[in-house]
Formats: sequence, structure tokens, C-alpha cells
Amino acid sequence: MNVFNDMLVNALTPITLISGVGLLMLCMTTRYNHATDRIRQLIKKREDGGWRNEPDIDREIRLIYKRARYLRIAMLSLTLSAVCSGLLVATNVFAHFSQVNLVTVSAVWLVLALGLIVASTLSFCVEVTISLHALGMAVKHLPGRKSNAQ
Repeated sequence: MNVFNDMLVNALTPITLISGVGLLMLCMTTRYNHATDRIRQLIKKREDGGWRNEPDIDREIRLIYKRARYLRIAMLSLTLSAVCSGLLVATNVFAHFSQVNLVTVSAVWLVLALGLIVASTLSFCVEVTISLHALGMAVKHLPGRKSNAQ
């Protein structure tokens, strides 16, 4: 019974990390799906309106596409982080049953998993910044808004 408890303790941190990564992935996937749907709507709007070159729509499409690229990078980083966490669990279980010291390998998996989460978070922050910029452009073009900056 003690062997199982030790193995469970070794697996809890990476499993918790995987759960947190899953929640972040859900949030980012929702934003990514919204961005791709919005691009499709804008393209359809441009095609239905018969506009070949509409600068505002084209600018918005480019900004949303840029956001989607950053979200894709963030999602890939999170996915790789989950893989590293899974490998961390597998390494800990293998080390426990084989009585081989794999602390260094486990540490590498943990550092990689956390580093990828940081990279994902940074990419997500860039996406949110671009989103805010796009929102500011939309507010600037609202009807009835004064041309002077407020």
C-alpha cells in the first residue's frame, strides 16, 4: 500500500498541471473558434456586398487572423506542456517501479512543462493586446463619435 501512496504523490503535481492546462486550452479554443468564425463572417459580408476592396473589413480580417496565429501558438505550447506533464508522470512511475534514479529527467520534463505554459501565456497576452487594439479601431469608427481624440 505504501508503494501506491508514494506513486500517487509523485503523480499528483503533473496531473494537477494537466488539469490547469486543460482549462486554459478550453478558454483559448473558444477564442480561436470565435476568431475564425468572425473571419468567415467578414469574408461573406465582403463577398455578399460586392466589395472587392473594403479597407476597414480587410484590416479587421488581418487583425483577427493575426490574433488567431497567436492563439494557435499558445494552444500548441499548452499541448506540448501537457505532453511534458504526461511524460513526467510516466517517468516518475517508471522510476518508482524500476528503482532507477530519474530525478534529472523528471526535473527536465517539469521545467519544460512550466516553460511552455509561460510561453503560452505570453502569446495569449499578445493576442489579448491585439484584440484590444482591434476593439479600439471599431470604437473609433462608431457613428456619431467625435473625430477629436478623447
